[in-house]
Amino acid sequence: MKLNSFYFPVEERDIALFPAPADGNRKIPGFKAIVRPGPQQDRIISVVKKSYKLVRNRELIEPFLEQVDKMDVPWEIDPSHSFAELNRMRLQVRFPDILIRDQESEIPLSLYLHNSYDQSEGVRLFWGAIRSICSNGLVFGSLMGSFYSRHTQGFTFKNIHNQFDKAVDKIDSVQRHITHLRSTPVDEPLIESLQKTLGKKRLSEILLTDRVPDSSQWDLMNDITYYISHHVEKTRRGDLQVKLSGVFQL
Repeated sequence: MKLNSFYFPVEERDIALFPAPADGNRKIPGFKAIVRPGPQQDRIISVVKKSYKLVRNRELIEPFLEQVDKMDVPWEIDPSHSFAELNRMRLQVRFPDILIRDQESEIPLSLYLHNSYDQSEGVRLFWGAIRSICSNGLVFGSLMGSFYSRHTQGFTFKNIHNQFDKAVDKIDSVQRHITHLRSTPVDEPLIESLQKTLGKKRLSEILLTDRVPDSSQWDLMNDITYYISHHVEKTRRGDLQVKLSGVFQL
């Protein structure tokens, strides 16, 4: 997957009132604009406080991939859950040889990197997995850990190798929890929690019923993650996957 679409130019600009007020002071103190410059017309992405530190996608992705490459394990960028919009991005790196298993398939471990230019989120890094056959994405933020940094703070990827080792060590814990979910039936409290997370209407669309389904929690989670991975726009998938991992304690 080529990363050119992630590396479009972004600049900071002062913002001002137009037309100028009577006193002639046009500048608006304390704020600035994040802009994508263009040959014909600049595009305003967001207006942020002066304390906001612009972290460009290239400044984030290149050192991130350098650290991933140093881990000396096979990896690849998975385009199925990666995207670059004007205001947000998500990059998914998949490790095809590091597998989590259930009775249906082997699921390669993944690492997700997020960034935004509109303060919708900071720099986010978390672990997950994706089924190769159906591009069904999972997130294991609760069990494997995650990293988050606001744009007013610094960040570093120097400890990714340690985080990777810890994540691999926790695969057995993920496997045990999957076994637990496979043997645990869906109950009313779980449905109520999912309704709060996804909304009643969306959950009923997934289940095709308003009743508690006669299935295991793992089967239900796979039904929901399939829906998210195939019927929700890419820009919304990450948020829902993270919330879902919390409901199922993954």
